[in-house]
Amino acid sequence: MRTNAAAAQPLLEGAEASQRIYALAAAEEQAENLHFTGADLSGEALEKMDFAHCTLESCRFSGTELTGASFTDCILHGCDFSGAVLLDSFFSKCTFSGCKLTGANLGECRLRGVDFVDSILTLSGWEGARWDTVVFSQCNLSEALLTGIVHKHLTLRDANLSGACVTGTSLKGLDLRSCTLTNLSAGENLREFRGAIVDMIGAAELARALGVHIE
Repeated sequence: MRTNAAAAQPLLEGAEASQRIYALAAAEEQAENLHFTGADLSGEALEKMDFAHCTLESCRFSGTELTGASFTDCILHGCDFSGAVLLDSFFSKCTFSGCKLTGANLGECRLRGVDFVDSILTLSGWEGARWDTVVFSQCNLSEALLTGIVHKHLTLRDANLSGACVTGTSLKGLDLRSCTLTNLSAGENLREFRGAIVDMIGAAELARALGVHIE
């Protein structure tokens, strides 16, 4: 776990947690060193919301507008960002565990030192994102739009990439042996996979995508 969020944080629960986040967003103030649990900000407008050294537990941001939001040194556990708009957002030294980001739009976002653990990111969109030292462990990225991503120090461990589109994102040097690679969409001749490390099952899937039948 990367985050150094403080252990002793004032706890805000349910409606109180929701009201505090909304009030801070309206006042364009930072949420700092707080523990939010059970907050529901679904569908709210929280553009450029800034969280620092916070814990967010079982919070709902489904369909929330979070363009330009910032999360620094935060723990996010069991949170729901399904359908949220996180365009041009920034995450630094954060851990997502057991979270749901189905259909979330994270285009042009920047991630630095972020762990995703046991999280669902199906149909999420990451066009033009920038990733530095990011880990996806036991995550479902099926049918995700992973196009045009620039990354370094990326780790994909037991990740489900079935049906994902990786056009314009080089996977050179990545160890994909533990990942599911069925029905992937990529550029001509699967050039994005040149230099990637795959097992026999992954190689067979890539060959099949190229129209080669292996018996």
